[in-house]
Amino acid sequence: MFMEALTRFFTALMRKYLPDPFVFAIILTFLTMVLAIFLEGKGLVDVISYWGGGFWNLLAFTTQMAVILAMGYVLAKTPLVEKILDYLVSLIKTPRAAIAVATLVGAVGSYLNWGFGLIIGALVARKFAEKIRGIHYPLIMASAYSGFCLYGLGITGTIPMLIATKGHFLEKEMGIIPLDQTIFSAPILVLSVITLITLPIVNMLAMPRNKENIIELDPTVFAFEEKAKAPAGPAGQPLTLAERMNNSYILGWLIGLMGIAYLVKYFAKGGGLDLNIVNFIIIFVGILLLGTPSRYIGV
Repeated sequence: MFMEALTRFFTALMRKYLPDPFVFAIILTFLTMVLAIFLEGKGLVDVISYWGGGFWNLLAFTTQMAVILAMGYVLAKTPLVEKILDYLVSLIKTPRAAIAVATLVGAVGSYLNWGFGLIIGALVARKFAEKIRGIHYPLIMASAYSGFCLYGLGITGTIPMLIATKGHFLEKEMGIIPLDQTIFSAPILVLSVITLITLPIVNMLAMPRNKENIIELDPTVFAFEEKAKAPAGPAGQPLTLAERMNNSYILGWLIGLMGIAYLVKYFAKGGGLDLNIVNFIIIFVGILLLGTPSRYIGV
């Protein structure tokens, strides 16, 4: 009962006071400008000039984050991942177990790649909600997304990966800080394990005991969706040259294997993980798992 009441309290609080992330970005921009004026003694015109002049200084970092999200989504939508999720869902029979597993899937996925974790958690939560009766749909979706709290401790954590990347925008001030001093350090690894253990338990305890408070997934919500099929030529007609190239496994696997070959050479020479290498990995693993250029860009 305590967990239910606590959940309802924070749900109401967030609905009432939590704005969109873009609003946070605007507020933080104004806050930074105010601090620059009052703490650094800069004029308003100067601060606006600094802001506008440096607006694109983080373009490389922004692109890296966009690639993590987009390519993580691609990985989550591959047939192999789909089969693994279907098998996992087939093993679970009760709502509480489903909530725990959805939490773990989202958490492990976010630890590996936060874009991947956001998508795979939601996918498995939906599969559970469609299969198992008595699941509180808002809770299992929230549980899947709660695993995102591990992203900052994982191998695509924004800050640790950024400061481990050569040429980052603060390199002159702080240098390069390797991952064995951040996400792979003993305290962070212990914290990650503790989070993985406690988070599913907390989410299971939030399950409403009163069946009247349980909101199940409406099966008509996703009725409009149809599984996309690989493009093909008109019925009874041979594929054109362009269609053959678009659906060529040879092209997909060749470029994918070339990416893997580079990674083998890179790590054999003692190379370490950074944002660029992590993005490189997920791009070419995604290409290999999907097989053809058309399937990769059509996800």
